[in-house]
Amino acid sequence: MHVTKRDGTQEPYNADMINKAIERAAAGLTDHIAKAMQVASELAITLFDGITTEQLDEAAIGVAVQNVKDDPDYDVIAARLLRKVIYKRVLGDYETDLELALLHQARFPGYVREAVEQGLLDERLVTHFDLDAVAAALNHHHDENLHYIGTVTMRNRYMINDRHGKALEVPQYFWMRVAMGLSLNEADPTAAAIGFYDKIARLDYLPAGSTLVNAGTSYPQLSNCFVMQMEDDIEHIAKSVRDVMWLTKGTGGIGLSVTKLRSEGSPIRSNNTTSTGPIPFMHTIDSTLRAVSRGGKKFGALCFYMENWHLDFPQFLDLRQNSGDPYRRTRTANTAVWISDEFMKRVAADDDWYLFDPAETPDLVELTGAEFSARYAHYVAEAKAGRLSRHRRIKAREQWTSILITLQTTSHPWLTWKDTINSRALNDNTGTIHLSNLCTEICLPQDRDNIAVCNLASINLAAHLTDGDLDWDRLRDSARTAVRQLDNLVDITLSSVDESDHANRSNRAIGLGVMGFTDLTERLGYAYESEESYELIDRVMEFVSYHAIDASADLARERGAYANFEGSGWSKGMVPIDTLDRLEADRGVPVKVDRTTRLDWDTLRTKVKGGIRNATLMAIAPTASIGLVAGTTPGLDPQFSQIFSRATSSGKFLEVNRNLVRDLQAAGLWDDVREDLLAAQGDLEQVEGIPERIRDVYRTSFQLSPYAFIEVAARAQKWIDQAISRNIYLASRDVGEMASLYSAAWERGVKTTYYLHVKPRHTAEQSTVRVNKAEKRPGTSTPEATSGSSAPAQRRGFGFGKATGGATAKAPEPAADPAPVPAPTPKAAPAPAPAPSVASDQQLEAAVERVLEVTDVSDTDVVDGVACPVDPMERLQCESCQ
Repeated sequence: MHVTKRDGTQEPYNADMINKAIERAAAGLTDHIAKAMQVASELAITLFDGITTEQLDEAAIGVAVQNVKDDPDYDVIAARLLRKVIYKRVLGDYETDLELALLHQARFPGYVREAVEQGLLDERLVTHFDLDAVAAALNHHHDENLHYIGTVTMRNRYMINDRHGKALEVPQYFWMRVAMGLSLNEADPTAAAIGFYDKIARLDYLPAGSTLVNAGTSYPQLSNCFVMQMEDDIEHIAKSVRDVMWLTKGTGGIGLSVTKLRSEGSPIRSNNTTSTGPIPFMHTIDSTLRAVSRGGKKFGALCFYMENWHLDFPQFLDLRQNSGDPYRRTRTANTAVWISDEFMKRVAADDDWYLFDPAETPDLVELTGAEFSARYAHYVAEAKAGRLSRHRRIKAREQWTSILITLQTTSHPWLTWKDTINSRALNDNTGTIHLSNLCTEICLPQDRDNIAVCNLASINLAAHLTDGDLDWDRLRDSARTAVRQLDNLVDITLSSVDESDHANRSNRAIGLGVMGFTDLTERLGYAYESEESYELIDRVMEFVSYHAIDASADLARERGAYANFEGSGWSKGMVPIDTLDRLEADRGVPVKVDRTTRLDWDTLRTKVKGGIRNATLMAIAPTASIGLVAGTTPGLDPQFSQIFSRATSSGKFLEVNRNLVRDLQAAGLWDDVREDLLAAQGDLEQVEGIPERIRDVYRTSFQLSPYAFIEVAARAQKWIDQAISRNIYLASRDVGEMASLYSAAWERGVKTTYYLHVKPRHTAEQSTVRVNKAEKRPGTSTPEATSGSSAPAQRRGFGFGKATGGATAKAPEPAADPAPVPAPTPKAAPAPAPAPSVASDQQLEAAVERVLEVTDVSDTDVVDGVACPVDPMERLQCESCQ
């Protein structure tokens, strides 16, 4: 049997060489020889005469990946095998670890110079840095921090190729390129780049997606989030379409408020006609997002915001419906509702709610809190007196229920609270905040002359766990280093829209967040829904916030305060927790959140009064993509499932919770329950013999009380000057439960929420290898196509209770779920082969099925004929906030 090499020549297949390569990939793992033999024996029956080296590499990696269900160590083998392929393509052949280290260092200066000559990298990477010193700092052992899916995500999303598609980067080149690209304005760029590299290569924190894509390149559009408002004139509407096109081209995620646009039928005096309203313009922008796709791979990403007093709000609610006039729908853009305290109070009181034409009530957009309530009451009186020609009266609870039912059926609009955001803003001296961003974590004011910009990075909490406790010194250094790097980004990034450049440099807004919270709680043995967990997020976010603010104050002394500092809440010595009292006073309703402090905030308040470098400092993004790279859980989210097939734009990946496997192995249970756990699709509730302590720690998103998500968010929110991209998971479709839950979020000072995931809409995919356990066990019914128990969520008395008006209301019943796809006939495991041989057609067919086959038992959403992925995290993947 022969192998076809890359140059087309053939050589005899060398089984010993392949087996040794697999054995090296398994080095250091428990029982590594047996694992290497498992991969080698399964690989053997996939071989055929003339197989190419690329096919051989892919087959070996595929076999390792498919065994991850038995032991996460196989993921380590797959990741190492993949990285070896990347190393050889970029650096050339090597034999020893020392050779690999020397190749990393020797080839790096040439890589930079070649990429600069091709116009791919910024020429300053050659002129501003000591390339030999930078190369000497490269440490390929940091690659061991990367899981298989993280390596694939880096390669496909972030690492650059030349003009002909040839790979130019290995993982450590990528990290150093990003670090250099964010050090260009430092007095000693080489030293700064090495310091930044050391942090991000260890995965202590990661810059967000747009930064990773473009840092160090010839087009350094590094900002992540753009927040803009459309004015009610045709010139600005046209300009907004143009701005969306340019910002989308640069990979930014966009929030766009359309509340100012007059309603349909509103008079236009200039030509004596009537307006078509905002919906057709929103459809035009939605088409623009599809036209200006990102590299032909991904549509643009935008979220429309509208206040719910707008006369066309009922049409806004229908934008994401699959049925209806396609010209009045948005198939790509998302939607979110901007809700006032006045509305929430009227829902609680079962009062009326009036819808108005912004052309007749233009100041409502700019008013917040008590001022909004007073002016709104004035317009209600005017409407009752017949002095407003265009308005509509409904019950507040009627609209509230409509919002929640639409949210449940379409995952839109996301619920965000206007007055909570504005009352708690420390950058409150530059105008009203009219909306949030694409992923609901950014809170920045904007106007005709300013498109608000924010720049993101996220600390990997799990990376800071050492010997069963957080390394607080390391966490402090991560926060301070990330703030400095983000501040550098403001000066380095370029934008094609003048209004965004102006806002970026005037406010220098950054958003440092966290990811890996659930990963951290699991390793510490805390249940997500527990006082230990709530206390942990409270303590961690206070610590990160304190040191981020302190670092920004130090930067102000080194580089100067941001331009709009005077008159801000910061200039008055305020910090985020101080805004809770202001919100409570303005709202007239208690904010129900623990207010314990642990650090010396008085000293920091005095320091902040003297100047701060950045208008905002904290925001927690979804981190769906960079969470994969970091090998940790996204943002503050719980585990979706313990074992599932993750479908991403980079392919399908079998995910197994390593923490769970580790704990079950420590309890001596893994080998006994592994197959039953797979049959139950990772649901511990369906597996006998699991200790209650482990069950509690590893409850998945739909098994937890949804109020746990609110409590975690509320504890974190009090320390964050912007907001949190907070996903919500519900096991039931009860609208009354939804009403109580979202009311609780408002009561507890949470600023925004993101996607709502309802259990009947989501399932986990089960990877089927060798056997289907549901068929194997006599008398066992097919596992339910869900991840999580159907136990009712706990109600803790938060929210308005029966006053929500939705206690007995039910959303329309969903269509029947499709029947699960039948599992394949169980196949016997292949016998270990002492030496590979040419496979028969039957053996090859069976091997390919075993490596690639996934039994899809999932329910999917279909939009425009395209099946959306089941995995909620994939639904959140945008290249702006990740």
